[in-house]
Amino acid sequence: MKKMKISRFLMLALLITGFNILLIQALPRVIGGQEMAAQDQKMAAQDQKMMEQMMKYGTPGKEHELLKKYVGDWDVEISAWKDATSAPDKSQGTMKNTLIFDGRYLKADFDGEIGGMKSLGLEIIGYDLLKKMYTTFWIDSWSTSFMTTGGTLDASGKVLTETGTFPDPMTDGKTMQKVRNVTTFKDDGSYTFEMYMVDPDGKETKSMEMVCTHKR
Repeated sequence: MKKMKISRFLMLALLITGFNILLIQALPRVIGGQEMAAQDQKMAAQDQKMMEQMMKYGTPGKEHELLKKYVGDWDVEISAWKDATSAPDKSQGTMKNTLIFDGRYLKADFDGEIGGMKSLGLEIIGYDLLKKMYTTFWIDSWSTSFMTTGGTLDASGKVLTETGTFPDPMTDGKTMQKVRNVTTFKDDGSYTFEMYMVDPDGKETKSMEMVCTHKR
């Protein structure tokens, strides 16, 4: 009888020991699973935050409404000045402006003549929600340089002023020519574009003006 009690005691001890061993072996997996679950939650939160930020800065806002004022087919009257004392060269052109990427940008296709030369131009205008400014990108058929300008709209919502630079061909691109561009939207639906060259001392010289009116 005593021997049987001892055997039962030993069996119970072995069972308890075995259970503890299994528990100890399983514990890291449980803890590891909790850590993995926490890590997954953290990654999910980061993904959610990333998506929210992308939506915040990738969705057109009220500032993009300005781009709609450019939309349409336009006749363009062009005046170009070689210097401050000369009379402007007059020419004509056309502009076809369309919104792209669900209103995030405006694409402008220019076809005309400037300074007696046939000219084709491509312009992209947008509003950068991160930089909080309008940005314009321009390339054309008579240069190999890119020009980008950036700026803000005035309180009236009618005058957009941008500044930028491009490589100066007179110095073989060793220096950058500063420019100031002003776009003014008129009450009759037309708009004008003016470009000013800015000297190192800050003096400005008007080099171009485009008056854009809707095609009839």
